[in-house]
Amino acid sequence: MLNIYICEDNPEQRNLITNYVKNIILIEDYDLSLQLSTDNPHEVLKAIDENKNVGLYFLDIDLSSDINGLTLAQHIRQKDPRGFIVFVTTHSEMCYMTFTYKVEAMDFIPKDDKDNLHSRIHQCINNAYARYSSSNNHSSKIFAAKIGDKEYCIPQDDILYIETSPTPHKIILHTENSSLEFKGKIKEVHNALGNKFAICHRSTVVNRNHIKEIDLKERTVTLSNGEVCIVSSRYIHSLYK
Repeated sequence: MLNIYICEDNPEQRNLITNYVKNIILIEDYDLSLQLSTDNPHEVLKAIDENKNVGLYFLDIDLSSDINGLTLAQHIRQKDPRGFIVFVTTHSEMCYMTFTYKVEAMDFIPKDDKDNLHSRIHQCINNAYARYSSSNNHSSKIFAAKIGDKEYCIPQDDILYIETSPTPHKIILHTENSSLEFKGKIKEVHNALGNKFAICHRSTVVNRNHIKEIDLKERTVTLSNGEVCIVSSRYIHSLYK
């Protein structure tokens, strides 16, 4: 099931978006649930912790709270790496900030475009559900990372690479949308992930399926998102297995 969350501090606007979403759920034969409609961003984060399903999030940017919609989106991306984020706001000039915050928003819908608001929301739901369904049909194994008293479940296919952290006894897991730092050892994580992943350096494990280019001369590997990892001569041939 794909869960839908709405976070908007203006009651009139929130009710409008909520009614649009309810109407679309009735029209479409999708496995959807309107999980929460609220003006409180902290309620959204709490709801995500209580429900591990992938979410579609319609967020305002100015939330009249201690965190704005962009910061909320960052927290959402950490908790729900596969989720879909849509900003519905009057602050169209802040569209570029979604790249600065690295939240990979699906869409940016201006509130004042009332003639197209319903159709844009409908289109976002259609696109998100299509991608969600496709991902489920090609579901991958899940890697669980524990941070404090919380456990984050990341599909192995989404993992680009894992590296040791500057913080002792910790490692950092990178996906295209987010990074998670947690306690662990590279060798133990590599053993848990299996053959799809290869050690390219004593401090780095890469997902073979995300390797775009291997440069034998420079001893580097370029991943699908453009990031470059160093490869030691000891491990370079293991990338081809």
